[in-house]
Amino acid sequence: MSHAPEPQTGRETRLLVLVVGVAAIVLLLLAQWRFPNSNLSVVAPTSAPLAGLAARATFDEMSNALGDVVSRVSPLTVVVPLVADPAGEGEGKTPAPKIEDESADADSVDGDAVPRPDAWGLALRVRDDLALMHAPAGLVPSEFSRVVVVGRDEERELLLLRPLDPPLVAGGDVLSGAIRTFPGFTFVAALSATGVGPTVQPVFVGRAESMQDPRWSHALIPAEAGSPLIPGALVFSLNSRFIGMVVGGDQPMVVPAPAIETLVQGLSMLEGEPQ
Repeated sequence: MSHAPEPQTGRETRLLVLVVGVAAIVLLLLAQWRFPNSNLSVVAPTSAPLAGLAARATFDEMSNALGDVVSRVSPLTVVVPLVADPAGEGEGKTPAPKIEDESADADSVDGDAVPRPDAWGLALRVRDDLALMHAPAGLVPSEFSRVVVVGRDEERELLLLRPLDPPLVAGGDVLSGAIRTFPGFTFVAALSATGVGPTVQPVFVGRAESMQDPRWSHALIPAEAGSPLIPGALVFSLNSRFIGMVVGGDQPMVVPAPAIETLVQGLSMLEGEPQ
């Protein structure tokens, strides 16, 4: 004779719940005894190991660095308007292209309109009373410029000028603190002239192997190492130290500070009546 299974009651369920409850109470008591002073606190999540490698606002940092260079270096420069040489010097040479600048049309001297310059040059104050500038063949400072030519090197297309306006800052000698050996593979600030003052653009200079030129006392850096480094530009590091000046010729070159010092000394010895 078969027997049907007895129906389950709630007795087993109540026992199971009782065992689980007793076990939980025992665990809590043991935890309080083992860690009597422990308190739960909110812990801030730690950053991921590679979070420091995430891209930052590099363009903003570069803009701030370039703006700082311009603010520091501008008082040590002189913007010079250039026009075609009325004496006809440099015939047979190709002058620099004209720079269209509408701001020059609004200038006037004693009520007369000032003619638009053919180009703008940026001179570097090598001393408080002297400035050096690259001037392309066939161009000279305008009669309305606030400079006097005291020395000229036609072969290297350089002019030694005496600014008529006093320097904005004392001790305008940037050559003493210039970079003597430039390693390359870094960003530099290339300053050029406009009708409203110096402007700047970042230029990455790659392999900067120096090369000798018999016209200069020190080795030069090919300007093609950092494009676009154009003749007449002044090259500074991002911490506002002078690196060199770009000059023209068959191949534009960056003339370092030591070579400029030697050139200025030679031109200063020839300084005489304004040319």
